[in-house]
Amino acid sequence: MKRRSMVFPGVFLFFCVLAAPVFADVLPRTTTATRDIMLVEEFEEKEEQTAVASPVWTGMDGEEQAARLGVEEMHKTDFSVSLSSGKSAQGDVYEIGDKIEFTFTSDKDCYVTLLDFTPSGKIYVLFPNKWVSNNFVKAGESVVVPAAGQQFAMKLGGPAGVDIVKAIATNVETKILDPENQKLFGPFSVLEDPKVATRDIMLIEEEPEAAAAASPETPLEWTAASLAVFTKGDSPEKGGFGVSIEGNWIAKIWADRDAFLTGESIFVKLQSNRPATLVSLVNTGASGRENILLPEGVEKSVLPGAIAILPGKQDKWKLIAATEPGVDVLTAVLRDESGAEMKVSFSITVEE
Repeated sequence: MKRRSMVFPGVFLFFCVLAAPVFADVLPRTTTATRDIMLVEEFEEKEEQTAVASPVWTGMDGEEQAARLGVEEMHKTDFSVSLSSGKSAQGDVYEIGDKIEFTFTSDKDCYVTLLDFTPSGKIYVLFPNKWVSNNFVKAGESVVVPAAGQQFAMKLGGPAGVDIVKAIATNVETKILDPENQKLFGPFSVLEDPKVATRDIMLIEEEPEAAAAASPETPLEWTAASLAVFTKGDSPEKGGFGVSIEGNWIAKIWADRDAFLTGESIFVKLQSNRPATLVSLVNTGASGRENILLPEGVEKSVLPGAIAILPGKQDKWKLIAATEPGVDVLTAVLRDESGAEMKVSFSITVEE
């Protein structure tokens, strides 16, 4: 029997390396100084602090993008889980047209939901699915999507970009998503209203007892783990991502896309497969200047299975794509618990 392939439009999903320590001012929003990507202190009222970049590239509005950032940042480890792809040892970097599969394991009996957040703004439910409707997973059992013997394969479509695959596991049966918001897409389902879906997902963090069938005898425990999957474009600049591998340490850095308009907000995201601390973030702009983007005295934890986002939801500053147009390179320095350091970089294009 011929095996069918599932091509995901918009991709499952980004980079390069450079850095030199220099000093730059933390500039207020009202500055008229010529910079490249710069750190901007936030002076607006609270309701304006969630303002995000123009949504024209994804079709997401500002509220929806802010909610998605919250879901990406969501991380908890009541028990241990593992989420990987077939190329996790290579940094989860794929070419357009490659086949992909995911493997999930847990050290505790749990109910798992596996989601794919695509660069286009769509959300797919990968597990449970048409083949496996029961999402209960025994401790130590490996769940592979797609499973061996099933008559489908998943292939990565273009363009280049980053998919966030997220596993949410609970110790008791939990309603993560509204079934009425799901529409079949081959063996999987797509969430018809991503904004509603992100609100539903956040309930597990904000109102866990309301989402779960927990009891005083069996209180809710849950874990959320993420995996950034990069799909390469036809040139190193396409996709807006970067990976560094040193021994068994893998670090990733990316933005939501590879091109920004002058004045837009940028969110820089990082992953590391070992506990690390972000100690430096420097931009080398098209102008040739180097700007320090991490505020003085600020360090960010980058934990396995989590996504560190700069600025995070608690931060009172922004990263802004300022003049001049051209290619900028952003370089992060991570330090692990042994004191070893790793640089990881990526490039974006700033346009007028």
